[in-house]
Amino acid sequence: MGITTDTGGVRSVERALAIVDLLGEHQALGLEELHYLTALPKATVSRMLATLQEQGWVYRGLSDRRYRLSARRLFGDRQLRFKRRLVESAAPMLLELSERTGLVADLSCFDGERLEVMESVVPQILRKRYPHTCQIVGHHASLFHSAMGRACLGELAEAEVQRLAAHEQLGDEAVLRDIEEDASKGFGQRTEGHWEYPVRLPFLIRAIALPVHAQGRLVGSIALHWPLDQAPVERVSSLHLRSLATTVGEVQRALAI
Repeated sequence: MGITTDTGGVRSVERALAIVDLLGEHQALGLEELHYLTALPKATVSRMLATLQEQGWVYRGLSDRRYRLSARRLFGDRQLRFKRRLVESAAPMLLELSERTGLVADLSCFDGERLEVMESVVPQILRKRYPHTCQIVGHHASLFHSAMGRACLGELAEAEVQRLAAHEQLGDEAVLRDIEEDASKGFGQRTEGHWEYPVRLPFLIRAIALPVHAQGRLVGSIALHWPLDQAPVERVSSLHLRSLATTVGEVQRALAI
């Protein structure tokens, strides 16, 4: 179906292209920011974004509700395209996992050096406890103290774990023993008493995580986390570890397509 040449049709295309250009320039923008930058009515921007989302041009974050160009619309940076594809492939599974378990579901990407939180879903039942000011998406989590990091470390050779520990200036043998213990349990578990992100929640949490592979390599991990007063790790792992593993398998199959 061709683009109409009437003034209204051309204006709509121009507006959509302006939004795409802004997202390409700024990486991620919210509705309010796009409304300000385009000087268009908020309702118009919202309609344009809905159409772009339907057509696969943009992805809206589950956690921060900001808009980004979708993976297939990005060019040049191969790693960035993969990260966006990882998020877009995992998003529906993360939503389902979070609602099914009643726990927060987090997705990370591991580049061999650092662990970046790519997406996070808070279930309806916990939303009142999680402040909007404590977004972890876009932050780098501690490899050695976050469940997601430890799930990744459990997949690496001992020499590589030692290299990363030296880079982090960690000489504590107890931490390395904990990594080995996690590997034997079959999942990563956060270090209690340490905080793994630059932002802090107003309460303590517990978390478990499993690694994610794609194209024969480790690419990140998926975690379930919850307020510490809600349940011990043993209870959550017995109830939900299988569900977490199922989600990881679904994400890996989606990435293989």
